[in-house]
Amino acid sequence: MSGGLFNTGEEVDPWSSTSKWNEPPEGTETSFNKAPLQNQFPSMYLTSSQLLLNNANSSSSPRQKTVISNIPQSYELLHSELLNKISTIHDLEYHILDKLIQMNYITSYQKSRLLDVIYENDLLPITLAQKFYQILGLIALEIDVPGSGDFVTLQFRLNNLPELPANFIKLIKKEEEQEIFNDPLMGNSSRTDADQENDANADDYNDEDNNNNNNNTNNRGNWNKVDPMLTDHSKSQNILSGKTTSDGGNNNETETVNAKYIEKYIEDIRDEFKPLLLEEDPIKIKEVPEKEGLLFKHINYIITHSLTLGKGGSSGQKKVVRRYSDFAWLLDYLLQKYPFRMIPGLPPKKFTVGASPDSQFLQRRRRGLHRFLNQLIKHPVFREEPIVQSFLSVPTDLTTWKKQAKIDYSLEFKGEKIQTDFINTVWPVIGEEFLANWALAEQNIKSVIDKWVKIIIIIERHERRQQQMSFDNQKFVEIVNQFKQLDLAIYPSERSGAPLPPPPPTTTTTTTTTTTTTTTTTIAAAAAAAAAAATATTTTTTFLQNNDIEGINSSLSSIGEFYTKSSQLIVDDSYIINTKSLEKFKNYMDYLYSLQELFERSKRLSVNEIESLNKRIKENEAKFKKLNTENADSRGADITRLRQLIINDKQEIFQQLNKDWLIKQCCFKEFIMFQETQYLISEIWLEWCKDRTKFQERMTTLYDNLSNEIGNDMPTSR
Repeated sequence: MSGGLFNTGEEVDPWSSTSKWNEPPEGTETSFNKAPLQNQFPSMYLTSSQLLLNNANSSSSPRQKTVISNIPQSYELLHSELLNKISTIHDLEYHILDKLIQMNYITSYQKSRLLDVIYENDLLPITLAQKFYQILGLIALEIDVPGSGDFVTLQFRLNNLPELPANFIKLIKKEEEQEIFNDPLMGNSSRTDADQENDANADDYNDEDNNNNNNNTNNRGNWNKVDPMLTDHSKSQNILSGKTTSDGGNNNETETVNAKYIEKYIEDIRDEFKPLLLEEDPIKIKEVPEKEGLLFKHINYIITHSLTLGKGGSSGQKKVVRRYSDFAWLLDYLLQKYPFRMIPGLPPKKFTVGASPDSQFLQRRRRGLHRFLNQLIKHPVFREEPIVQSFLSVPTDLTTWKKQAKIDYSLEFKGEKIQTDFINTVWPVIGEEFLANWALAEQNIKSVIDKWVKIIIIIERHERRQQQMSFDNQKFVEIVNQFKQLDLAIYPSERSGAPLPPPPPTTTTTTTTTTTTTTTTTIAAAAAAAAAAATATTTTTTFLQNNDIEGINSSLSSIGEFYTKSSQLIVDDSYIINTKSLEKFKNYMDYLYSLQELFERSKRLSVNEIESLNKRIKENEAKFKKLNTENADSRGADITRLRQLIINDKQEIFQQLNKDWLIKQCCFKEFIMFQETQYLISEIWLEWCKDRTKFQERMTTLYDNLSNEIGNDMPTSR
């Protein structure tokens, strides 16, 4: 009598069918109408209560209506909780009897006996309150004293019926409080009409206003409205599989065991992923100097590594040649097969259309491809992907290899079935917390990326300033050397020597006598001037003998050597920042972008048709009930067709629920693995501080040596 997996919602009455069982034989007069058992007429068979209360001659007359005057509180509570859920005998089985069996209050045999009593004594339809209370009375009697759940005992104890078990009532109330959608088959209909109306008026969760960002950090209340992937289908799965949670006495022990299992489950996931860059990158890539191609030149890249790929893979160094379009194809393949994984992105092929790439852009693109491959190989799933392994090991041209290989682009978990441990053990404990954290991360990832990009920009500016400082130091040395050559002109010393003045001009006359006299006078004047100049020079040199410009210039030479060495140190530091530090900053940024793109893909690709399927099922079930009650014999083919449509739609719902669980499990693992990237932040800044400390120590050593060298040699007074 238990409801099947694909319950149509139509009550399966074992005493009614389309074979006219309740029609009397021909020639027999009877007052019974052709009606199903649920109508107002009693059963044709006499029960023990009828034998006690009525004469044998009155067995065909209707039984008087039984009324419970003193209704137990648990009955009323159960009726109010399940009023809109129980309309058929199958609903009664699922919501009450099956749960009591799981809680060990009754057995399957007792359940079958109770159902027989219900049918025999016409306690249908269940939708009538008094009928429902009598059924609950039968169940309570059977639980109180096994074997006493019969109609006679029920009549004797109508005003003194026992209460239903408190744990059972507590379970029903708990399920009602936690239930967030109306129908168990509606996987994506957990949001009420009011929720959808609120969505229409809600602000965009990606608002860039700083105040909104601060509010979003703690806004966990609306996490289930962000994208369809966040809908929790655990209750759907429990209902469809006929499982529920019991309030047994071993909850504490079970929770302890589950906690240990879940802790190990999460630790195993995190242990598989090690994104740190402390060791040397396993894959190296460099450009081939010569471009290839006749009309359209392209750049090839040599990829070298010593990885052992796949089972039985060869060891030793491997070298393959790939071009940018090969990387683009690999990324496209991964996006099709693993859309719910964190996939690193590729650098752009070129900045602008038609622009020829310069050396700086080509260098950045090569580094981006280098990060792409190393992030792929560190991912536990991509590392085992045959296409990735072939990309890194096939020595031939990849285009030729693709023509010969059989490549499967289907979804990674196509044909897989969700693990029961994940649904029954892991998800009940961490499901709600994960969905809330996922939504919170999705709301704030854009702001996190924005801040990290700004940090990278500042680091790049610092690196450019280092380059400019090195250039300035070189110019400083050049200018100091020029200054040393010129300062002697204003600070004469013993070695400098004063230049002699140019000889005065001579004059000639037209007469011989005049010429002789003038020449004699001029020579005498020149000799006197020379003697005076010599006397003046000697006096001046003697006067300035105590000038220290030579010692000062010697110290200036030491200062020039210092700036030459410091310039080289700055160049080395700038190179470390450019090739090492910045790459680690960008490596972490790539992981942030990968997570952001995963959020976008999951929101777009996790949409399912459970709502529309459920709506169609309800419509077909309504038609099925109508045809089954109205002239069922003439519509047998339509009834069969509708039943098959309902079964097919419910099978499709199961498939989509399975896919939805697989998506959740995949995203859960990716989000857990992403938590390991937090240690990249520590690694980046620890290494940044370490490099800056080394640089400052070397600069300090240079300054100390310079200070000691010129401290005693550079005079500050006569």
